[in-house]
Amino acid sequence: MKREPEPFVLAAFALFKELQQDCQDSDLPLFLENFKAELAAMKDYIDAHGCDERTAFEAVFCEQANPEPCNRIPLPEETNGIPLPTLATVEELQAQQRVFLEKSNYIDKDITPFVLDFSKAYEPPEYVYKLDDVGFAPLGGLQAVTGLSGNGKTQLVCQLVATALGGSFGRLHYALSKKPRLLLADTEQEISSVVAMKQRICSMIGANPQQQRDDFKILLLREVLTANERWLLILKACHDFRPDIIFVDGLLDLLGNFNDVEQCQQRIFELMAMATFYHASVWCVLHLNPNGAKLVGHAGSFLERKCTDLFACVKDKDSRTGEILFEVTQRKARSRDVPTWKFRVLNVTPWGLPEMIIDTPTGDEIPIEDIEAWLRADKDNIEQPATLEAYKDIFRQRGHIKASDTLQECVTRARNKRLVIPQEKSEYEPGQKHPKFYLNLNQ
Repeated sequence: MKREPEPFVLAAFALFKELQQDCQDSDLPLFLENFKAELAAMKDYIDAHGCDERTAFEAVFCEQANPEPCNRIPLPEETNGIPLPTLATVEELQAQQRVFLEKSNYIDKDITPFVLDFSKAYEPPEYVYKLDDVGFAPLGGLQAVTGLSGNGKTQLVCQLVATALGGSFGRLHYALSKKPRLLLADTEQEISSVVAMKQRICSMIGANPQQQRDDFKILLLREVLTANERWLLILKACHDFRPDIIFVDGLLDLLGNFNDVEQCQQRIFELMAMATFYHASVWCVLHLNPNGAKLVGHAGSFLERKCTDLFACVKDKDSRTGEILFEVTQRKARSRDVPTWKFRVLNVTPWGLPEMIIDTPTGDEIPIEDIEAWLRADKDNIEQPATLEAYKDIFRQRGHIKASDTLQECVTRARNKRLVIPQEKSEYEPGQKHPKFYLNLNQ
């Protein structure tokens, strides 16, 4: 004799069938609300009748006892011989998927360009910067600078730009072998502040601030009236200039609504695609919320998830001297963690001049790569041939070195590596007793 399925079993399978349908229809929240109501009705029935859970289940779900159950799941009119409801088969789901792809015009889409070629050799990331030999900001990646308003974000951007153009800034060093091309898109500052930023950068690298540069362009987008037009102008500048490093200060002004999930996600996707297409390091500047816990809006949430490096800048006051200091910390890293560094802003120009705060190194602590980078940064600012004292001045200014024995050690190491080479005696000027030295950086 064939056993008839019990009502509560049929109800349970009907429930799972509806759950499957709700998942397919993306209406799961509504189903869960209904299910909560069913459970509440079961509890009320148990309290009212003093019965067990099974009796309450049959009463609520099978319409046997409760005259007005909440959102009942109806059972088939006849139960004899009716098989339990079946879940969708694999073939049925594949058929549904095909219909979906056909409606989306993706059924004939070629996915070959998106499939990884296993024969491609591994190439390590090309980091744009390094701090204490720790590389960060890979080409093709998205990076971010954040902080509260007035906490040194723009000063930090100046340091990164100056490091790339001049080779180094304190412990920061430019890590690529090729000469970089930089694009800075400023969306919010008035022109006087942007000009001050340009002056500051040129002062940091010893460049003429009035001379046009082929390797550094600045866009002024404050007066552009729509977020999308600002974005399109940045894309056009990238197309024309082909930069290796791109700074967007700030990201919110490229969005009509920084709390619109779809809009924010789309813009971050576009920035990621831009970084890949131009094989560039793309930096976005975005404020922190007033409580300092996270970046502003949905834009900040997506940026933090997708960026490879996130640096936060915080202003602080030295309790002993009262001096205003700024601390830069890495809040997120996909490779090695970059050490924290501090800087101050010197009041030596109308626009201020950042200076990294570092301990005075000894000669054997200074990497030869740093010595070479300092010489490269000032190669156009030193007369050739130059005295060893002139080279010491470079190390003193670029490396913040004060100890005379350390300066002498830097000179000795530069000579041993033939970064500087002595002039021939035949080149001596009348009365000259000691050689001067030429830079030899193209070895």
